[in-house]
Order: sequence, then C-alpha cells, then structure tokens
Amino acid sequence: MYTNIIPRLQRISLRFFIPLFTVLSNLVLVSETHSEQKRVFMAPDDHTDYFWSATGDEYRQHFQTMLDYYMDQADISRAVDPPEKQSRFSADGSLWLYEYEKNRSPGDFQRLIDNIKSGHISAPMNPLVITYGGVPVEAVIRSMYYSGQLERRYGAQFPLAIAMENAGMSYGLGSVWAGSGAKYSWKGVCNCPSRVPELDNRDQEIYNWLGPDGSTILMKWNSLHDPADFTSIGGYAEARKPGAALDLVTTNAASNGFAARYPYNTIGVFGQGWDDVLTTNLDIQNTCKTKSDNTRNCIVSNTNDFFDEFSALYGDKIPTVSAGFGNEWDLAPASLSEVSARVKRSIEKLRAAEALATLVSLKDPSFLKGRDIERDKAFLNLGLYFEHDFEYGGPNVAGSVRIAWQRQVARQIENYVNTLMARRYRRETERVQVPCPQLSIRRASRRTSLWSDS
Repeated sequence: MYTNIIPRLQRISLRFFIPLFTVLSNLVLVSETHSEQKRVFMAPDDHTDYFWSATGDEYRQHFQTMLDYYMDQADISRAVDPPEKQSRFSADGSLWLYEYEKNRSPGDFQRLIDNIKSGHISAPMNPLVITYGGVPVEAVIRSMYYSGQLERRYGAQFPLAIAMENAGMSYGLGSVWAGSGAKYSWKGVCNCPSRVPELDNRDQEIYNWLGPDGSTILMKWNSLHDPADFTSIGGYAEARKPGAALDLVTTNAASNGFAARYPYNTIGVFGQGWDDVLTTNLDIQNTCKTKSDNTRNCIVSNTNDFFDEFSALYGDKIPTVSAGFGNEWDLAPASLSEVSARVKRSIEKLRAAEALATLVSLKDPSFLKGRDIERDKAFLNLGLYFEHDFEYGGPNVAGSVRIAWQRQVARQIENYVNTLMARRYRRETERVQVPCPQLSIRRASRRTSLWSDS
C-alpha cells in the first residue's frame, strides 16, 4: 500500500512548489522594481514678492484666495484620490497664516489649521522670503514668533525655514533656524547677476548644514540645471513645468547629468508659482496622477514630507557641510541706512523695555494686557523689513510705495517699543526698585553674537 506514495508526494511537491516559486520570484521582482523606483515629491507653491508684484493689501486678498482654493481642492481630492495624489499647497511664509487669521472667522482659521495638521497645507517658520545677511540674529528669531505661537496653540508643526532666490546664504543662519526648532530647508536661486560662483556646479546637492554651534539643518540646494532657466531644477520654481521637471529627474536623469549629481531615489522638486502674483491650478496634481508608472512615482508634496522620507533613508549617508555662501541682496537695507539703523536700534531698546515690563508685571499682572496684537505685528515686521525685494519698487508697485512701506514698518516697530517703555515709566515705577537695569542690558546686548550678520 506504500509503494506509490513517493511518486505521489513528488507530484504534490511539484504542483505546490512550482507555483510557490513563481509567486516568490514575482515578489522579488516587485521588490526590486520598488527599490529602484524614483519617488519624486513635487510641491505646488506661490512665491511672494511683497511690494514688488503686489502691495500688502493686494497680497492680503491673494493669500486668502489661494489658501481657500487649495483647501477646497484638498476636500475634493481626499474623497477620491489616494494620499500621495491628493491636492496640497506650500505657502512661502507665516504671513499667509497671520493675514488669514486676522481677516477670517475663527471657524475659517480652524479649517486652515486642520489642513496644516493633516499635511494638505504647509508653511515655513519665517514670515516671508528674507535676505538674512544683514538681519540681527534677534530679529530673525522674533520674526518666527508667530509660527511658534501656532505650534503652542494648536499643536501644528513648522519644521521648515527657507531663504529663497538670493544667491547668498549666511553661515550662522542654519544654527539660528535649528535653535528655533527648524529641521529642514531648501533653496532655489534666480539667474540674476551674481558674484557667487558656480551656482550651476555646486559641491553638494543635498547635505546636513552644520552651524558654528554644532547644530544641523537638512538642506536641499540643487545646482542650477540650466543657468538660463531658473524655472528648472536649482531655481526657485523647479516645478513650474511639472511634466518636463518630472522627466528631467527620472527618465532623462542619466543622460542630462542629474543622476550623477543626485544619486538618490527620493527627489524633491519644489516651487511652481514663480513670480505670478496668484497661483490656482492643479497642474502638479494632474501630472502626478497621469505620469506615475513602475519606474517613478510622482507625489503631490507639502515639501515637509520629502524631507521626512529623505532624512529617514539617507540622513546619515549624506555629506555634512559647514560653510557660508556670501551676501549679495543682503546689502540692500544699507540703501535706506538711517531707517535700517532705527530698526536695529529698536531691537536693542526692546530688550530693555521687555525686561522692565517684566519687573512691573510682577507687581501688576495686567500691565501687558492688550499689547499682544501690536507685539505680534512688530515681531513679524522685524523680519518683513528685510524682505528680499528691498529695492525701488517692482513691475506692479511704484518705488515710492515700496519705500513708504519700509518706513511704515520701521515706525510700527519703533512705536511698539517706545510705547512699551513709556508705559513702564508711567505705571507706578516707584514700587519697582531697579538701580540701573538698562546699563547691564545694553552692555549684554553689545556682546550678542550676530552670526546672521556674517
């Protein structure tokens, strides 16, 4: 009765193991294909040229229009699209969120916060694009105060800080950002006249930017792929032409040199709006939905998701760079030297005013009540004064209007500081025994290391 069992077992084994081998082989092939697949994170945005492309009043409305548009699109796509193909949008400054909060209902703003927390809307810590080389380090920190407020009030995260278009980058800036909570940054430049060498041939495309205090920021700063076109990789509108950009970093990467410079399968392609005053389209989302295949997956990105994935996969494998890249547009505030000096003097006076106000508040807890609106505006303005379009107007804004706005910003900062100081002296100062606090505060302020100024 056992004579035929071995042949039967052999037949059973063949019938079982041959299909199993085929399945396992297919799994290996799928795994290999996935491991070689390029994952391209493409982020829609709009680049703000404040008081260059439009005035503050005009941008206030544009910010709301764009945020509403992309939140509506997120609502639609959440219902029908997988997460990697859903509509997303990256604002380029916290001023977008500030203006939305100040001009919309609490319910509208909560909707925006919910979209930030879900990853469908993102914004960096900085108020707008700033040229940082001439900015006191304290102004850099205070200008990000509003983002920090939103983190504490709502639990929203702002891991990104950016400095765009200008070819320079100050050495200590990454440390200031990292110390304020930022983890990531990206930079794209314009093909403008510049003395910064080899923007089209950078030593590193992505790296851990090491600051003088030992902190690091994960920095993506690609070489200008086409020096004559800053809407290509390395510019500040890399995704301006999303289909062409996707081909450039995937199917054509081996022949055009991109793969040799950037040998990683997780790729970021950021910036769409360029100098348009308003961006409301689904070009990137449609590209990602129609042009993904087995060799490449185009992901609609909020910028942060690229860095999260790249950091996990390659963060300990990429170079560490400790360097500065010079100042160019950063010198522009010197063209309005006395007004710029008033802003910097206000920062030093603010330290003394805050210290004295704190002492008064120990006796009178209501002393600072009602000052938060002007405080928040002044802190934002400490960054906005150094906005990167610091010149005599632009194509849509007269030079006199731009300069008048610069002066207005300086006055608001001064008024906040002077009022804070004056109120301290008016409010029963005899009860606060302080021999001469300003002397030690001013001496300490002169010792502050302005890494951002170098």
